[in-house]
Amino acid sequence: MKRKTKILVIALLAVIALGAGVACWILAGPFGVPTLVTVNGEGIPVSRFHDELAKIEPAYRDLLKEEPGQLLDGMVNQVLLLQQAKKEGVSAAKGEDSTTPVKVDKDQATIRAFLEKRMAALPAITPQEVESIYETYKSQFAGQAKEAVAPLIRETLERQRQMEAIQKLIADLRQSAVIELNQKEYAKLSAPAPGSETQSEADFGRALTGGKPLVVDFGSNTCIPCRQLRPVLQTIRQSYAGKLEVLVIDIQKNEKLAREYQIQVIPTVIFFDRSGKEVFRHQGFMSEDRIKEQIAKMGVG
Repeated sequence: MKRKTKILVIALLAVIALGAGVACWILAGPFGVPTLVTVNGEGIPVSRFHDELAKIEPAYRDLLKEEPGQLLDGMVNQVLLLQQAKKEGVSAAKGEDSTTPVKVDKDQATIRAFLEKRMAALPAITPQEVESIYETYKSQFAGQAKEAVAPLIRETLERQRQMEAIQKLIADLRQSAVIELNQKEYAKLSAPAPGSETQSEADFGRALTGGKPLVVDFGSNTCIPCRQLRPVLQTIRQSYAGKLEVLVIDIQKNEKLAREYQIQVIPTVIFFDRSGKEVFRHQGFMSEDRIKEQIAKMGVG
């Protein structure tokens, strides 16, 4: 029972904290200034969003300041789960989490109890399912017998089944919910931070045919290494002003370009010569010295 609870915790954190990638269904409507979003008539104030944001480690906190929808999705999911738990008469007293010494509030405990009840109703993993996974990935188990890896396979399948069940539950709840976003307050949250600006496909086209060498970072505002690369590129842009162009392309906003240049890893930094021909590319973070070294090879001093 303890192991199943641990699996549930992993699934719950992944779905609630990040919103499980479920698209937010939002409708505009009248709101008071302190309310950020209402979920079936229940308001989430702006102050609560900031409280939740403060609990997140700094690197991801900065990311969520620019992409607040991810955190807001998770908060909406929590409200929906709590509402459904109460509707079904599920409750839990405030106390210790069963798997960690960390205190959890009553709402979180209620959501946990609700999901545990739902997960308990899922069908058990069968020996045939374990056998199928073992045979499919046998070469990756380094010669270990099925009996030795069966517990790991079963736990992985249980986690996957629970994740899928929770995602479907949340998707169903969102589909029938009335979720109304305060567009004005949300716009204040999602204002881009200095240095996070990206360029468009049109900007790329003009730079590629502009007659100057070009350095392009294909990345995303939601990618930590990409964000770490931004100040480096800003320094390069300033150091080589008038000699070459430096662009930052967000692949989530420019999917066509990402496909055209076969971007598989972000960040990917591509160097183009004066004629617009690609001469070099680097996958992953690239230091200022490495970038300058490549620029020198292009004949730019």
